[in-house]
Amino acid sequence: MTGHTGDVLTADDDRSIVRRTQALDIARSIPLGIFIPLHTSVLLTILVKHFDAPSSTKGLIASASGIGLLMSPFITSVARRSGRPVMRLAALLALCCGVAMGIAAGGPMWLFLIGAMLSAVAFDSLLPLTTVTLRRNYPNDELGRRVGISMTIKVLVSIAAAWLFGRLLDRDIDNWRTVVVIGACAGVGVAICHALMPSSPIERVEGVRNRPWPHFHLLSVDRQLRLTLIAWMFMGFGNLMLLPLRVEYLDNPRYGIEASAGRIVMLTVTVPSICKLIVMPMFGWVFDRLSFFASRIAVNLFFGISIASFFTGSGEIALYIGAVLLGVAMGGGDLMWNLWVTKFAPEDRIADYMGLHTFFTGMRACSAPLLAFAVVDHVSLPTIAWTATALIAVSAAILLPEARQERAARRAIA
Repeated sequence: MTGHTGDVLTADDDRSIVRRTQALDIARSIPLGIFIPLHTSVLLTILVKHFDAPSSTKGLIASASGIGLLMSPFITSVARRSGRPVMRLAALLALCCGVAMGIAAGGPMWLFLIGAMLSAVAFDSLLPLTTVTLRRNYPNDELGRRVGISMTIKVLVSIAAAWLFGRLLDRDIDNWRTVVVIGACAGVGVAICHALMPSSPIERVEGVRNRPWPHFHLLSVDRQLRLTLIAWMFMGFGNLMLLPLRVEYLDNPRYGIEASAGRIVMLTVTVPSICKLIVMPMFGWVFDRLSFFASRIAVNLFFGISIASFFTGSGEIALYIGAVLLGVAMGGGDLMWNLWVTKFAPEDRIADYMGLHTFFTGMRACSAPLLAFAVVDHVSLPTIAWTATALIAVSAAILLPEARQERAARRAIA
């Protein structure tokens, strides 16, 4: 996606870039949708139902995505140093994800664990590469809407995949190999779409050293970046502690629910995904037009109320309310998580901002599930849930002054 002069072409230069990117982004949404239930719930459910894994092993697989996010600044550095179109490297990582899923289908628990973890690591380490490509390939005022289209399709596929996986595992838990092989094929599909997507190299920034670790100095020079990442750390830690414990809560006899594999997938993937699908177009519109900080606070509150309802409510209704609110929160949270740096980052530093963002996400994604599974045998789940809800409330409080300042600035412009 470069001209003869070596300059990077963007959506404003060539609308065919927009059309081709949209088509391939929609196409890759199908295999990506298959990964959502796998990495969110199904692999952990297999580990619980088939392998009867101990808590420490559950924590490892739940934290694997965090390792990939921690690696993302290194991946960004490699991409910049190579001078090659970034989506070629993204295609290679997606292919590694598919191969790792094939390894996971091989047999004993240790092989399943290695393959599942490597798959999650490869999958999440490529996120900054896709973010910078979508930002370049879509006009700024169309970014949220166009990404929202592909994310909607991804969620639709995830609903169908979750239903299929739940049915297969309920029919016979030994069908887990079929489920994992489907995931391996999805990885290959993502790799093909990435390889065909228009992209350009990540340009070197004059006076800035290319290095394989996050650009921490950005925290000292960009106040909004600093405050947003602090707030995201509180919110993310609280949320990521409880996401894998939803499977534990529904499965473990000590909590009195003992749900089947299909019901676990229903409450942790299918219901949230349906609700996410419904609200996704609204959040795409919100991202393009309204206050980012106010929207982020609202999403945080949805996450907090979801946790409180799911883990501290009583009966079936509380579980479904928690699942519904989780889907609403994810509808806005996923879009904002992927695209928020495009609101603040200079054009030539989007990958570096995203690398810093994913690095801190990786820190909490690695530590929060491990901590949760380490303490769940010693502390009641409602206590953990209220602690997580309090962390999310702190996150909203940190962003509140920024939301007020942003609203005042909009009024002044108007």
